[in-house]
Amino acid sequence: MALPAEWIAIDIIGTKLGSEVFVHSFAGERVARPLRRVRTKLGMDHKGEQVFTAVVDAKLAGRELPAIPGLHIETHQIDGSDGTPIGLICWVAATPPKKERPTYNGWVLDMTAMTTRTSGDNPSLIGDGRAANEERHVQYLFMYLCPEDAWGMCGGYYDALTGYDGLLIDSYWSLRPADQWTHMWSSCRLRVAEDGQRTLYGLTMVLKERQNFESNIATLVRFTHATMLLVEKKNRIPLTTVGEMAPLGESRIAQVLDQIDLDHLGSPDSSEGAEQHIVIDGQSFLATKFALHSAQEKHGDPVAIILLTES
Repeated sequence: MALPAEWIAIDIIGTKLGSEVFVHSFAGERVARPLRRVRTKLGMDHKGEQVFTAVVDAKLAGRELPAIPGLHIETHQIDGSDGTPIGLICWVAATPPKKERPTYNGWVLDMTAMTTRTSGDNPSLIGDGRAANEERHVQYLFMYLCPEDAWGMCGGYYDALTGYDGLLIDSYWSLRPADQWTHMWSSCRLRVAEDGQRTLYGLTMVLKERQNFESNIATLVRFTHATMLLVEKKNRIPLTTVGEMAPLGESRIAQVLDQIDLDHLGSPDSSEGAEQHIVIDGQSFLATKFALHSAQEKHGDPVAIILLTES
């Protein structure tokens, strides 16, 4: 019997919807596939898959975990703030864990109120001062978001607003609440209630490193002493702010959005219709606004608003 000595995270909602074990991540890396499709790549043979599945089935059914001679079994469950089981982190191997378990957070996003509640190993890594299970608007969740991740976030919102029940949405994203970046990968399941209410249940894993990571936009904005606000246009959702005045905070973001005309935008290579003079807390600013486009994303409409003080 072959079983890897690694931490394996299970997507509980996906497992229950599909009636087979759905692997969220393995050894701190993204998987997002049913176990039967990836067991060989993960180092399991058929017998190992059967044993691992029996452990997961017992845990999710609330039964006593099987006592299997020669195996060490540990599980750690991540529930949403409303009590919904989201992730199951498992160690099923011949030896006790010698590797530190990756950090996992669970979260619930109300697509009507656009608020999130975070639970799990370390909700404070978001950097906005939130307590576990505290409800906050999504603008706080993304207060320190890498601007290059805005396209993926907007695309995910579009999927959540238009997709079917049980849809899997995933994204890499990075936050910089202090001097160092925190890199993460999240996958979430969309649940659509009979009354039409849409809720996302997500499991986020902290990464040791992120491949092909870039933060060019933030660097350029800071170099020019400007401030950039990224907004999801359709629902007027503030995504993040970077630069001189970041983070702008709820009051100042509201002042900007109250004055900015998002229906008349420029483009990065044209200033037509892009500039407005606005006032924030009594101070005058020149606001340059334009839609962002990406060949990687087929939907989502992030808007960049660049703010420069006027003397």
